[in-house]
Amino acid sequence: GEWFPVCPKGTPMRSALFTAIALVVATPTVAAAQTTSPVETSSEAQQDVQGMADTLNDPSTQAAVAGALGAAMAAVLDIRVDKMAKALEPLNGGKKIKMKGNTLREMAERQDPKFERKMEEGTKTAVRSAGSLAQALAVMLPELQKAAKKMGDALPNLQ
Repeated sequence: GEWFPVCPKGTPMRSALFTAIALVVATPTVAAAQTTSPVETSSEAQQDVQGMADTLNDPSTQAAVAGALGAAMAAVLDIRVDKMAKALEPLNGGKKIKMKGNTLREMAERQDPKFERKMEEGTKTAVRSAGSLAQALAVMLPELQKAAKKMGDALPNLQ
């Protein structure tokens, strides 16, 4: 079974989610490579990323982040779509748009009654994965910084 039907395995949405997490984690560190010396950046940035990995691997942090994400997802799932469907009827040639539920939550639960439990477990798994991702980034950082420097050197000065 799938943990989040809106973001199933092997879909572009799931890949985009994990890519976005990786970019959020990596961007400040790679950007630092362009503002400080490579030797200074490598050790300091690696320590920063390792600290972030340690924080993300802490069970209490994971619980807090998963709780916050769960609350945000709950707010989205409670969006009433029946009124949106009614408003979109003129764009549908005036034909009534039939809804199978009033909210996104109701629609998802019709497809899978265990949807909410799976979503919660999937959120926890994704948060745990962020710690592993940060740990991997700490290891990969020197190579990412070398690549960022090469890209910066290859681009014209746009200032």
